[in-house]
Amino acid sequence: MRCTQALNCIIAMLCCMGGAVAAEKPAAQEAYTPIFLMYSGEPSAERLQGLRQFLAANNTPKHIVADTLESVIHKLNTYKAGFAFPVFFSENSKVGNACVVADSHHSLKDPVITLMTNPSIHQFVMGGHTPAMDAQSVLDTVLHHEMFHCYDLLRQTQIEIGAQVAQHGSAYFSNWSEVGADAFAALDHLRNGGNKQLIRQIRDFRTLNLLNGDALHYTARTLDYIVWHYDQKRLQKLNMQQLVDLAYAIREQTALSPEEFAAVEQVSGRFEAQLKLLLRPADSESNAAWLQTLQYNVPSPEYFARYMLQVRAALYDLGGDISTANAYFYPIMKQYDRIRQLRVERADAAH
Repeated sequence: MRCTQALNCIIAMLCCMGGAVAAEKPAAQEAYTPIFLMYSGEPSAERLQGLRQFLAANNTPKHIVADTLESVIHKLNTYKAGFAFPVFFSENSKVGNACVVADSHHSLKDPVITLMTNPSIHQFVMGGHTPAMDAQSVLDTVLHHEMFHCYDLLRQTQIEIGAQVAQHGSAYFSNWSEVGADAFAALDHLRNGGNKQLIRQIRDFRTLNLLNGDALHYTARTLDYIVWHYDQKRLQKLNMQQLVDLAYAIREQTALSPEEFAAVEQVSGRFEAQLKLLLRPADSESNAAWLQTLQYNVPSPEYFARYMLQVRAALYDLGGDISTANAYFYPIMKQYDRIRQLRVERADAAH
């Protein structure tokens, strides 16, 4: 599924979908044929001319052509980790639509750690440590993650997507999409002989990035489920449609509920605020001042502590600077332990 032509190529690939996965009990999906337009490198006029011609050949309305070109230029300049941008020829169409996908295999010049977390987390929380990761495998999973977004969005009309966003909000819809994309990329990685260590690392980075306020990409529960239940032998006979269907089924089983996601959003926002205070220069404010801002009413201390422990475990597994994590988490842990102790005392007194 990779674009293997020169940097200035644009390839339209027809990926025919069909079949079922009876053994895995996937959610039934209508067959469809998305069209992938693969891009790498800078958004030059020459490269975009191919996209413009393709859209014109499909009688795409002019305002959609203009919006697509503007969006692709922005995304190629901004999202070095790759992206997927669906192009709906009409708001009621869900067959034959196109999806522009950026393939970082040919354009990423930075270390792969930049695809996993931001510089602040890498420098201050992980202490600059970078775990051993195969760059090719990371880029493969990034590409397949983005391609799933195309499958996921293009099987619906824009009206149907709008209804889902209206039901639970855009943030939850985004997290739902990210769960499916991470599931599909992990399954494809295993099916092609990849090891589970990379999936564990992605899981840990998704968890660690809660410190950056990133709840949208929190997919740890889904990736854990795949690590425990799937391997190459179980997946190697599945075709692309079956793999996509299996990703849908796993998402249905493992994704956060709207209520759970709302709580994770609160936790990650709290993490982000605390980490910013912790990393504030000593000459602008006391490094200990952030300790005085801790509040435990929202989210609940138990829920906060649960994700705090997950972040610590992820940092430990990735070989990060655990001393920084301990300095950050110890006051929270101490407060949580005190609340738990009070509850025990009250329970004892009641008897």
